[in-house]
Amino acid sequence: MTTTEPRPSPTAPELTANLSIRPGHTLLLDERMLQQNNRLTISSGLVRVGLSSGEQEALDANPITLGFLQAGDHLQLDLLRHSRLHIKALTSSQLEPDPNLIPMAGASSLHDWTVALLAIRHLCEAEQRITALLQLLVDRLGRRCGAWYEIPLRLTHAELADLCGHTRVTVSRQLSRFQKEGLVQKLSLSKHCLRIAPDLVETL
Repeated sequence: MTTTEPRPSPTAPELTANLSIRPGHTLLLDERMLQQNNRLTISSGLVRVGLSSGEQEALDANPITLGFLQAGDHLQLDLLRHSRLHIKALTSSQLEPDPNLIPMAGASSLHDWTVALLAIRHLCEAEQRITALLQLLVDRLGRRCGAWYEIPLRLTHAELADLCGHTRVTVSRQLSRFQKEGLVQKLSLSKHCLRIAPDLVETL
């Protein structure tokens, strides 16, 4: 028996209460959401936020990853004026409308991710970009576990390459070198986690 990733759920133009998204499922948001809300908050869980053009067929689009948001982070919806957002739950997640104009202390927004990823793409060397990306993931999502930082995501080399603006081959080569040097450790796919040595991300 073969399994496929769940198809995205229908676009939700209104969100008046907490909305639950099961792991692996995607919520599609378009400009109709702006009629009800200007900002959403992730009340629990971890989501990947992607963007696609409204001219594309929603279910066939290959969204560009803009960032990852977790509990307490907020999502400004101004991008919906020209694009469509794909909110994919990486863990069981909840979103809620947020009328507050001032974000919580320590919270991240999608704009923060966009600026950080843009800065990474402007670094010259491949090693710099990949190291900076790992540092960003550790800073925003990582947790210290003994001698390692753990990133609770299962990102393919192609996805990492897309985030930092390099080819998959370059990313694979660099990560293999990091592994040989004991700076990166992959766990089993069932744990959906990547371990990063402090020496790699604390020396930038």
